[in-house]
Amino acid sequence: MNQKKKKYILAALALVVLLGGMLSADAVITARAKSGDAFSIDADVLPSDKNTYDIRLTVENQGADWEGVVRVEVNEGYKKPTAYDTALSLPQGSKKQFTVSIPIIGLDSADGTVTVTLLDRKDAEIQEKVFSRLLVGQMQSLSMGILSDAYSDLTYLDMGGAEIYYYDDLYPIKLMKLQQGSLVDELDALTFLVIDQYNTDILTSDERQAIESWNLGGGVLILGTGAYAEDTLSGFDGGYLGIAYSEIPAPEDEDEESVNTGTYVDLSQLTTVELQVATHKYSGVNYDDELEIWYGSMGSGSVCALTYSLAELGREDAFNWSSAQETYVQRMLDNVGDYAASRYSSTSGYSDNSRYILNMLGTLGNSNSILNFGILKGIVIVYVIFVGPLLYLILRFLKRRELYWFAVPMTAVLGILFVFLAGRGFEVVSTKVYSVTMKNLSDNGQTGAYLYCYDANRKEWDLKLADDCEYAGAFYNSSYPDNSNDDSYFYHIQREGDTFYVGIDPDSNFEDSYFYVGKDGSRDGVEGSFVVRDLEIHTIGISGTIMNDTNRDMDYVAVIFPDELMNVYENFPAGASIDLQSEDPIYSQLNSNYFSYSYYSSYASFLRDFRDNKEYHKMSEFAALGVGIQSTRPMLQDSEIIIIGVTDNWDKAVDDDCSEISYGCLYLIQ
Repeated sequence: MNQKKKKYILAALALVVLLGGMLSADAVITARAKSGDAFSIDADVLPSDKNTYDIRLTVENQGADWEGVVRVEVNEGYKKPTAYDTALSLPQGSKKQFTVSIPIIGLDSADGTVTVTLLDRKDAEIQEKVFSRLLVGQMQSLSMGILSDAYSDLTYLDMGGAEIYYYDDLYPIKLMKLQQGSLVDELDALTFLVIDQYNTDILTSDERQAIESWNLGGGVLILGTGAYAEDTLSGFDGGYLGIAYSEIPAPEDEDEESVNTGTYVDLSQLTTVELQVATHKYSGVNYDDELEIWYGSMGSGSVCALTYSLAELGREDAFNWSSAQETYVQRMLDNVGDYAASRYSSTSGYSDNSRYILNMLGTLGNSNSILNFGILKGIVIVYVIFVGPLLYLILRFLKRRELYWFAVPMTAVLGILFVFLAGRGFEVVSTKVYSVTMKNLSDNGQTGAYLYCYDANRKEWDLKLADDCEYAGAFYNSSYPDNSNDDSYFYHIQREGDTFYVGIDPDSNFEDSYFYVGKDGSRDGVEGSFVVRDLEIHTIGISGTIMNDTNRDMDYVAVIFPDELMNVYENFPAGASIDLQSEDPIYSQLNSNYFSYSYYSSYASFLRDFRDNKEYHKMSEFAALGVGIQSTRPMLQDSEIIIIGVTDNWDKAVDDDCSEISYGCLYLIQ
């Protein structure tokens, strides 16, 4: 018996040693991973034509076999990051490379850190690596051409990669050093042109004419003067600019002369001149006393003239504090950019376009979420009347008044049952999704969908997207981190093979969430396009025809031309045509009481009319059309036409257990 006990004890000890060794080995692997020895992580950003940041990740396993998740987060600092998770299996010694696509529309700024974290199957952190300013190098930028003999003294104008707010979005500045021989060919790629410490008199007449045409067509021209005013302005003497200068005489007694050092720069260190501007040549004129710069509208573009040289400013480093350089450049570019029609046209105003799309998405579902409690009210009123005097009178007539105290609870049970059955239609039993898919008929490959989702519960949820999803991300994120859980995410994008899941970790019940999904446009079965003929605008209306040459019926169609939401028509089936002059629209800008500097405001007022008139059945489809109108607005160029059709008979964006109402917007830009 003792021998058997000894064997059992020895076997148990051996098992404990074996398990301890396994746990110890696992602990060693975890320790190595956390110390950065087990995995090698690298990231770069690939060029993309999908309006995404395509982050290419390379993960090499230098330890034991591993399965888990690679999480990518872009930290913008003031809101919870979106978590992009990719399931991964890495045998020992293996290396895998894959791409995580993040929609640009979901980020307010690319000037943040990208954190890559490895998580095991229990969501425990194994290893982490942080990449600073990873996205800045590949993001869309504004090109600034520098025509100067002192280029190296002007490189501070890119602000070290910091961004400026331009045309409803944030962009960094990319500098281009210009040479006289290639100047004409490079102008079209520029947003800004800086001429400073350069003798423009040597430019040919073709080059001067090219600068003028570029400026009048929407370019932003910036001229530095000061000690080099004669060189900078000589090529434009007597030309379209109408700018002259005179030197400022030195004061006889400097002690009696006050020196304006400005808020941003110490101008006393710079040579300055006085500028004389022929203001009649410009449609708008302003002067910044602090920066001592003059700026105004020139055609569709704008001009900025400084009383000093930007190159001298950079060379002397006359900025009043450490970050004043960046603030100064941003303010200067913002001032002159405001006066260019290419920046703030009548269709854009001064607001972020994403906010307009968000407001339209939030209107979706009003026809369903505005509940009609008339039936429930009727049941409750009938019950109150019945359970009181009516029930008593009935029992009295039947001479069975002793049953009253039995009949009251029975009718209460029946009343509750009727209320429950009648109220089932108001219950949110699954995640609610409204989707609007945008299809560009001008380029059949561009397709994307906006998703507006919410769930009744406070617990985390996710949804599997349809098979044609190519990438997904947050469209709008208003969830802010708190001190108790700074590492938490709000939006969660998961990828397993070719399958995508989207979801959120909500802070409250019925938390709204907004996603953007890139889709494979060749798989939606859309054929054909819209056809536009002889479109013209007159003082009394618009003429021409549009034809629905697609294989989809459109319930409503909007016509945008030129730079205005002109008309909205009802019923536009496949193969049908609309004579814009003879057919009555349900909305017309020319006959509208909603005219505003932006057609968003007009259309929003148009929607409110249907809400106020309780025509809820139309509101959601009109809101989906509004999403299309606002999405295409930044794409509009001078003299272009946009035709947008909307239908509620569209393919689902989600392939999961949810309640989805899906709309499609087909649009043509020509």
